[in-house]
Amino acid sequence: MDTDELKLRLGRILAEEEGDGATDWPTVERMSVQLRGELQMPAPLIVDEYLRGLDRRREDEMFGRAQRNELLTFLRGRAEPEA
Repeated sequence: MDTDELKLRLGRILAEEEGDGATDWPTVERMSVQLRGELQMPAPLIVDEYLRGLDRRREDEMFGRAQRNELLTFLRGRAEPEA
């Protein structure tokens, strides 16, 4: 899986988590576990922490907000360095 695909999939998980109304945590968990299982490359630390941090985000709103902001920073970054 390339970086663009990884970012797309993470964006979908993030959108599910931040959508209108109550978060569908079982769906977020299913998507996270599925993506973790499909990763065949070393993931950046924030990606690994985000995919594994579901329970803490669900319980701690401030932690969740901070972790989502860190993930957004990663998602907004360039996939390839400029030549």
